[in-house]
Amino acid sequence: MRNRTYTTMQAGLFFVLVIFILSAIGCGGTKTAGGPTPTPSPSPTPTPVGGSPSLSATPSSLSFGSQALNTPMTQTVKITNIGTAAITITQGTIVGSGFTIGITTPINLNAGQSVSVPVVFNPGTAGTVNGSLTLVSNGTTVLSVPLSGTGLSPLAHSVDVTWTASTSSPLQGYNVYRSSVSGGPYTKLSSTLSPTTLLFTDTSPVSGKQYFYVVTALSTSGTESAASTEVTVTIPVP
Repeated sequence: MRNRTYTTMQAGLFFVLVIFILSAIGCGGTKTAGGPTPTPSPSPTPTPVGGSPSLSATPSSLSFGSQALNTPMTQTVKITNIGTAAITITQGTIVGSGFTIGITTPINLNAGQSVSVPVVFNPGTAGTVNGSLTLVSNGTTVLSVPLSGTGLSPLAHSVDVTWTASTSSPLQGYNVYRSSVSGGPYTKLSSTLSPTTLLFTDTSPVSGKQYFYVVTALSTSGTESAASTEVTVTIPVP
């Protein structure tokens, strides 16, 4: 029986087990210990129990382009658990001057779940900044998203606001208003202008901002008209 072979490892293990039992009860002789231990070939690869998590980012990097100093811009990156097990994000960190994130940890993501992470770039100095958003799970970095942006020093800008003359009379003059939000609320920019003045120059606009202007007419009795049609102006960068 020593020359007998088996085609599978399971059969070989069964044969040794039978011989050992027969030897123990005195039927079939003895077995000498100390022979070589069978080694599977190829070696089996252990299968993880319960799967493993894996994070992906969409987009894989964020570029904020050129942004005027002290003018925040927000972009969002979608973080998805594309693995087969849940993960807990215990920390989110930002590297790079002017970058901040708006998340609160811990964040639990089951397999297939996503979370949107807002990233803000608010440059305080001129120049290009390269950074990264890093997500950590229990002390281990699980994802890193590259960040980039350029801060630009604002240039002086002005906006000329013109209008047609009011047909109402008697007329005291005109008022010019501005807002950073369409529909107001508006802030008055000018003192009451002469009835013959049909132009006002706003010298305070900031690079990269958008402004909304309206004009009203003021009668000599102090009655102010409804606002004119709103006009939108976007200031270039720089």
